[in-house]
Amino acid sequence: MENEENQNQQPAQNESQTEQQDNQEQGSKVTFTDEQQAAIDKMFAEKIAKERQRAEAKAQDAAKKAEQDKRDAIKKAEQRAKMSAEERAEAERKDRDQAIEQERQDLARQKREFSTKNMLLDKGISTDLLPLVMGADDDETSQRLDLLRKYRDKEVQAATEKLMSGKKTPAAGNGGSGMPLNGNPWTDDSWNLTQQQQILNTDPEKAHQMIAQAQPKQAFYFGKTN
Repeated sequence: MENEENQNQQPAQNESQTEQQDNQEQGSKVTFTDEQQAAIDKMFAEKIAKERQRAEAKAQDAAKKAEQDKRDAIKKAEQRAKMSAEERAEAERKDRDQAIEQERQDLARQKREFSTKNMLLDKGISTDLLPLVMGADDDETSQRLDLLRKYRDKEVQAATEKLMSGKKTPAAGNGGSGMPLNGNPWTDDSWNLTQQQQILNTDPEKAHQMIAQAQPKQAFYFGKTN
């Protein structure tokens, strides 16, 4: 008798647990309006289209290079076939020297890229700017970074002064706009380049207010990414 009651209670407990799980899943599920979902779908479609275009362009460039390399190899083989043994040996020596020099240049470029990336990170500047600031050596790169920092500081100061003089300017030092300094990614304590870029992309006006409020002393990338 007791076993029968336990067996009858077991399905009821399972049903209750299943219902609780369903309720939890429904409570945590995020839903969007048709308009919001359409905007999200469009955003992803545009992103996928851009990535596809980049991939196709890269594949086309690789195919062109492979074809050119093939033609060059055939031409070189035909030329070498007409050479004497001594001429062929000299041409091969030059090829080896060129290959060694190319490897040396590639290694030097990789070292400069690594050094430049570290400089950018140390100064709190986005590494996306690496192609613009990397020089022929560390000294030239440092000079370009200094020029960039001076320019950015000037732009930040101008933007800060403009915001401070406007009606929406937050009171200096006390968060007069109702926006707390705690968590502001432009302050020294909460400095965060990723959050800065996200706010600039989603809400430029809020970003300007936060910049004016924090009054950052170090340079940073002030722009909107696609």
